[in-house]
Amino acid sequence: MTSRRRTLAPAAVLAVTLVTVSACTSSERASAPAESSSPVATPSDAEDPGAACVVAAAGDVAGEDDLEEGAERTAELIADAEPRKVLALGDLAYPDGTAAEFADLYDPTWGAFKDITAPTPGNHEYRSEGKGYYDYFEVEPNYVFDVCGWHVVSVDHYAGMDEAAAFIEEEGEAAGNAPLLVFWHEPRFSSGHHGTDAEFQPLWEAAVEAGAEIVLNAHDHHYERFEPLDEDGRPRSDGAVQFVSGNGGHNLRELDDREPHSAVAVAGTPGVLFLTLRADGYDWSYRDVEGRTGDAGTREL
Repeated sequence: MTSRRRTLAPAAVLAVTLVTVSACTSSERASAPAESSSPVATPSDAEDPGAACVVAAAGDVAGEDDLEEGAERTAELIADAEPRKVLALGDLAYPDGTAAEFADLYDPTWGAFKDITAPTPGNHEYRSEGKGYYDYFEVEPNYVFDVCGWHVVSVDHYAGMDEAAAFIEEEGEAAGNAPLLVFWHEPRFSSGHHGTDAEFQPLWEAAVEAGAEIVLNAHDHHYERFEPLDEDGRPRSDGAVQFVSGNGGHNLRELDDREPHSAVAVAGTPGVLFLTLRADGYDWSYRDVEGRTGDAGTREL
């Protein structure tokens, strides 16, 4: 993929504290956040596939014990934003991802966006061998679609790590000059409960070498953005930016020790990452259900 000059705009100054917040850049810690204000193409995609639009992304969504304060509220947050697509980043129906759990927990909340949802499964879906997930969404393990001028790749690493990595590589070639976004469930880097995991190096390396601008994951139940990184996890101005967006609603957790090159991390309140994708860059905004913005900025390609 042709390399591009990227400019990362600083996030706005943030002033109202979330329930739990920890944030830093490579040189300083940031202040607390302030109040803000399916792979099938939608009709608007077909009419103008290159137009800028909003995409919502989060995982770790719907559990029975915290459904009202979790998945129901993040669903309201998404509905208010009216995104073109919803990227559901796995662990969507707890605890086992069964058909009944999708019907009773996910469908009454995030099911409102089913027609515009592009999912990937999580480890909890695979407690029932992925059957509830695949019956509900009717997607392939690895698939691709175009939206807002971007080439977007979803992979299921539980169905085969090598196959997922090869699919990313192939779609990087197919993307041409379109910006590339790749997502799967478990992150390569994380400051959360599960933490950084070298098992996912093949996917990370494939995404960076394919020219991915953005990598999205969940699994750890917090929000985190990393500096642009190369295939070895070292800062590089034209590297990929990894977002962990696991505050989708269920079983929120606190942060663990901060990983190197973690730019911003927010924990403790359900929230959703919103990306405004355009052919020459993107804006990001992480917003929680209390109306606060925990992270925001712009990256030009």
